[in-house]
Amino acid sequence: YQRIINFEQVAAIEADPNFRGGDYYGSARPDLGLALARRIAHKTFVSLDTLRERARTEIVSQKPPYGWYEMNHPVESYMLHQGEKFVRRFDANTYLRILDAWQWFDLVTEAGVRDLKDLFQGCRHQEFLIFSIDSDLLFPSEEQAKLVGLLKRARVPLMWITVHSDKGHDAFLLEPRLFTPHIHQVLSHHEEAR
Repeated sequence: YQRIINFEQVAAIEADPNFRGGDYYGSARPDLGLALARRIAHKTFVSLDTLRERARTEIVSQKPPYGWYEMNHPVESYMLHQGEKFVRRFDANTYLRILDAWQWFDLVTEAGVRDLKDLFQGCRHQEFLIFSIDSDLLFPSEEQAKLVGLLKRARVPLMWITVHSDKGHDAFLLEPRLFTPHIHQVLSHHEEAR
């Protein structure tokens, strides 16, 4: 799922006429494409309920700075704002490099092993703490379940916690109290073992 989202973000940036193959420095930046990329990604960070909750009660602008469509819901205005806010903090080429690294990173290749089983067998003396967030669309719980299965087959000690939150992927930022006790538990266990 995340590969599709990342691909859509790349396409949004590259479709902006100001992108010019990444050679836009000294001229207009591809802000429309970058803002669209952020809106594509942002909806995977939080649940729909949280999006509605975070959205202002009013529509900031009836018309986006482009196009004919008139916004008619606060969530649309909120998403427009998220894109506009993002372009003030990020450069399109930098964001593309992050997406590229994310798309192409291969842990097995980087570790120089045959497969994940081979990789994790070398981790038997480490303890893993794995969190799943039940409302995370970016990294759904099924992905952590696969990781846990691989680690268990390799006999790697682990603790797997499912956090219940309506904040989606952003729960680790917005609700650290849901994670902190488990992190403390693993760290204190590690200190006692020393």
